Amino acid sequence: MSKRSGTSGSAVALVMAIVLFAPAFVAAQSGTTTKPAKKTATITATVTRAWTMPRTPDGQPDLQGYWSSLSFTPMQRPVKYGNREFLTDEELSQMFKEGVQHEYEYTFDHASDQPYYDPTVYALGAWQNGVKPNKRTSLIVDPPDGRFPPLTPEAKKARAMKSSASADLDPNADPEAAEANRKADSPADLGLGVRCLTFGGPPILPRKYNSNTQIVQGAGYVLIEAEWGSEPRIIPLDGRPHLSRNIHGWHGDSRGHWEGDTLVVETTNFRPDAVPQNANAKTLKITEYFTRSYADTIEYKFTVDDPSTWTKPWTAIIPLSRSDGPMFEYACSEGNNALINILAGAREADRGKATGASGTPISQK
Repeated sequence: MSKRSGTSGSAVALVMAIVLFAPAFVAAQSGTTTKPAKKTATITATVTRAWTMPRTPDGQPDLQGYWSSLSFTPMQRPVKYGNREFLTDEELSQMFKEGVQHEYEYTFDHASDQPYYDPTVYALGAWQNGVKPNKRTSLIVDPPDGRFPPLTPEAKKARAMKSSASADLDPNADPEAAEANRKADSPADLGLGVRCLTFGGPPILPRKYNSNTQIVQGAGYVLIEAEWGSEPRIIPLDGRPHLSRNIHGWHGDSRGHWEGDTLVVETTNFRPDAVPQNANAKTLKITEYFTRSYADTIEYKFTVDDPSTWTKPWTAIIPLSRSDGPMFEYACSEGNNALINILAGAREADRGKATGASGTPISQK
């Protein structure tokens, strides 16, 4: 699905400010200044002035702005790296090069039966999206092997009962993981993203495109808006309790607080059809940590705790890099318009099977 340029994401921030009766704080200027390099016959020296954490008028770290989570680092660590957390410079260079070639330059062959979305068709290039190298061998940092913990017996049983296509309904999964043979008996079979309802989150995960996030801070609140779907979360920081467990939102129910210079956001009350990694909405809790580590970087960490799905919690770290704004409205319409065609094509495929005729499986792409 493409994105349409329309209403700027800054308009959402303005609406938030009006709703909360509090002006959005203007980000304090910060940055790194360098003196001209002083060359000698043997060395080249650069003196860098120490970076100072910018703060909002109420003294909290200023996280405001546009940030990109785009990364070619895999969620799970390839087995060959074992417990090694970081790549060598040579490995990093190779992985980054291959990531760009696979996802943006298309110099690698793709399987003919796998649909691929080409973001460059809409001028969404790798460099425009702000992708930067990440030295980690995986986004998952705990367990130490960088891989998901084992599933619980009940989770294994539940997943075994689902069809192989059910994993594609995960709104936090790569939408291109959807195979052409997905069941399409009704609109509900096509997933939340295809129906333009939601593209998931939390957590904030790397996307091939539209991977930006806008953060706006106000008195007692923080707004976190995802570019993909233009989906905002308005998170109170005043210590109020979570909503009743009977109330479920597309993005769960989030509550935040500060621990030193780290913004901590805890989310519960997920919808069963909008959970990451096929977790159990009834027992899932996601805790996010936002720490401004430099002028152009936020260390974003999240922990997934779902004792009925995994035998232990797991944690991932994704660097958020400063990105140029603004974010424009993501007007999701192709999926809505395509639903009739997808369902009609599936019925045609059904008729072909009934008559013994061969045909090409129906793709959503």
